[in-house]
Amino acid sequence: MAEVPRPKMKTLHGIPASGGIAIGSGFFLNRALPRSVHSTVSREKLDEEVASFQRALARSKEQLNAIRDSVSDPESDHYQILTVHLALLDDSMLVDQTVRLIRENQYKADWAFNKVLQNLLETFHRIEDPYLRERANDVRQIGHRVLENLAGNPVDSISSIKDAVVVVAHDLSPADTAQILNSSVLGFATDVGSKTSHTAITARSLGIPAVVGLEKMTEEYIPGDELIVDGEAGIVILRPTPEKVREYADKRKVYSHRIKDLAKIARLPAVSRDGKTLKLHANIEFPEETDLALRSGADGIGLYRTEFLFLNRKDLPSEEEHFLTYKLVAERFGQNPVTIRTFDLGGDKFASQIELADEMNPAMGLRAIRFCLKERDIFKAQLRAILRASAFGKVRMMFPMISGISELRAALAVVEETKAELKKRRQAFDKEMPIGIMVEIPSAAVVADLLAREVKFFSIGTNDLIQYALAIDRINEHVSYLYEPLHPAILRLIRRIVEAGHDAGIPVSMCGEMAGEPLYSYLLLGLGLDELSMNATAIPWVKRIIRKSNAYEAREFAGGMLLHGTATDIERGLRKKMEDLFPDEQF
Repeated sequence: MAEVPRPKMKTLHGIPASGGIAIGSGFFLNRALPRSVHSTVSREKLDEEVASFQRALARSKEQLNAIRDSVSDPESDHYQILTVHLALLDDSMLVDQTVRLIRENQYKADWAFNKVLQNLLETFHRIEDPYLRERANDVRQIGHRVLENLAGNPVDSISSIKDAVVVVAHDLSPADTAQILNSSVLGFATDVGSKTSHTAITARSLGIPAVVGLEKMTEEYIPGDELIVDGEAGIVILRPTPEKVREYADKRKVYSHRIKDLAKIARLPAVSRDGKTLKLHANIEFPEETDLALRSGADGIGLYRTEFLFLNRKDLPSEEEHFLTYKLVAERFGQNPVTIRTFDLGGDKFASQIELADEMNPAMGLRAIRFCLKERDIFKAQLRAILRASAFGKVRMMFPMISGISELRAALAVVEETKAELKKRRQAFDKEMPIGIMVEIPSAAVVADLLAREVKFFSIGTNDLIQYALAIDRINEHVSYLYEPLHPAILRLIRRIVEAGHDAGIPVSMCGEMAGEPLYSYLLLGLGLDELSMNATAIPWVKRIIRKSNAYEAREFAGGMLLHGTATDIERGLRKKMEDLFPDEQF
């Protein structure tokens, strides 16, 4: 019988979750529910069938307990989610109904459990609440484990992988990612996921290349395939040709040398050749990202997004939850600043426990500081927690979406009320804790001179500032090409904000995506920014650019760029300058 030829090389595009290049054989981690068929047993064997189901539950608990016990931090998300999965194994919806179906319908245990599971999953899919809908994934992961144990099959585990492989999966459960640390996994390629999924965060913290959100990865993968994972470009190549393997092997060497080279300067200050120091901070969303930030040489946290505490849960986070989370990050950074942004809910960020009315234009509706000033109790719980955490490190507080003086004063008044409450409680906090604002609305940029008199620092949020200043919805595919960070209006706004801050004697930071783009580093140095905050992995690269630059010359160059009339002209001039100054860099 003639051998069926393997399909040719294929490239899939997904979300770049963790940088680097992995080349190796694939390992399919099957997390689909095992197929069950309608089958029954005699009445005499019903007790035996129930006992078999109970043994599968017990075995599943034993496995999850072992995985959870291997997680060193009981306060970590991993530990907490595994605890939830363990609780699901005692859920009456799953357990009691399965036993009832076995006894009343004489179903075999796997068929009974599968029936209950499918009914539950269908119910989850019908409900609109995003929190409850997402719980379907937890149920599916638990169901997979129980059914495999019922069948007496080994549950594939990352910890059992001995060879160096690229893991291919629809998704990875918390139980999977908890086992990555001591594995020989080269990289990941998954159908679903985002940059902030557990898989992505874990991969980044361990320096493992990963691409998620590939949609059809598991459909396209054939057992035995060799894979290339390009975690920077967000590309996975299946069945690469020998030429393609050689090409990526060379790229991997270049990447490896670059990482080693960058690691050497991670601990060095970002100081220009003529002595101008720029503080480079990290943007984080989860406490688990602090290790990567420290390894990357971050001088502090310039933007700590706190919305994650509100997401994927039914209840509101308590003051104590806020406090413990912020305290953890503050202590990790010691005397280096940790800038905690009060929550920016609304717009494209939803919390299932907070009912927000539908709005025609939520990006410019009731969100961020506007929502906080309306929902004082929720806001004050977070403010008390941030203030309390300030007793354990160098914490700064930052308000998002301030549009003018009145709004700022209203927010500051709530902080003063909160301080008074803490004094009554006799709870410690830093009475001099700096409070600043994100400048991300054009009106704030225009009155930056007035705002600067009332705060201790500015941080320019370029993502929204560009969107609002250019009237561009950056996720609208019809106009997204008009989203231009180098638009002359944007550069002039940045200079205006910097000058207003410096005239008032306060530092000016930038924490949008623009800050972490190495192509812009020289220009931003020239525009006079004091701090840049970015994805931690970009810090060493930006640091190297700054250390090779002359700040005086950069100022002269930036002044010339401000005279251009279009973003195209500015980018052309900037690219030429960067290629002339840094011929060894790739922009």
